[in-house]
Amino acid sequence: MSHPTHPATVHFPLTFTVLTGFLDALYLASTTPATAPLVSTAFTTLSIAIPPALLPTLSYYTTILTLLTALPAVLTGAIELQPVIARDGLSSKKAQTGVLHALINDIAVFGAAWNWWVRRGREGFVPGTGNVIVSAGLAVPATLGAAYLGGHLVYVYGMGVGRGSGKGKGKKAQ
Repeated sequence: MSHPTHPATVHFPLTFTVLTGFLDALYLASTTPATAPLVSTAFTTLSIAIPPALLPTLSYYTTILTLLTALPAVLTGAIELQPVIARDGLSSKKAQTGVLHALINDIAVFGAAWNWWVRRGREGFVPGTGNVIVSAGLAVPATLGAAYLGGHLVYVYGMGVGRGSGKGKGKKAQ
């Protein structure tokens, strides 16, 4: 492969993980007596026509989309990290950062899988407090932290950079 595939596969699971956490937190806020009036007012003010009772169904399906789109991201990440580990072992900061990036993402994916498993049989896919803690309090920060590490791999360690032929537009062949 001359072009890294992993960066192209991470955007959907990242987006769906954050959306799931947001929807679950919003649902919890819409059903908690102290915050329900605020959510209702915000929905009315912003002309949001989605009833709060629909939020669990939406977040359940974004959880499924997280899991489906995470598969290519995990596979391509492992494939692209493997040569670094084979070459350097775990002695280099690049390999260590790559493994940490993968482990943190795995935590978020396992959290999504647990949420899907627990909610699949519930009426209306309603999240419990534990589901909201996992989706909004664990998976979202883990995903964002892992995304930061992924950027660090590219911009600090040059992961995936320079894998092309070196004959870019306007360059002279040497």
